[in-house]
Amino acid sequence: MYCPVCFQNTMKIRSSGVIKLTFNGKSRNTSLFTYNLQKESQEQLDAKLREKIVDFLSFYSEFMNKPPIKNFECFSSDFQCTGGCKIDINSKLSVVNVVYPAAVMKQILLEEGKKFGIGIELNLS
Repeated sequence: MYCPVCFQNTMKIRSSGVIKLTFNGKSRNTSLFTYNLQKESQEQLDAKLREKIVDFLSFYSEFMNKPPIKNFECFSSDFQCTGGCKIDINSKLSVVNVVYPAAVMKQILLEEGKKFGIGIELNLS
């Protein structure tokens, strides 16, 4: 991943931090969670992601007019440049294919969207 300051391929995610989710640009206060890459297995991380997706889709399913989910973001500001650049704390850097493979994220979204009757029309890369 490229550093937004020095433009070198030097960004890496910190071993622990916070991940936030947005769905069509919307989120809830509960749409964020902590992670610890040294202590949690990929299965535990996947379970946390699924729990937060279920929480949002459950809430979203109660809406009368609910367009399909076309934009899903999973991001963190807990990245660091190995070159020591000072990264803005408000940076939103994607954790797709860093913490979670895109295929796993899409599979969870499709499975849970189907359970709640919510269309999922997105292309994660």
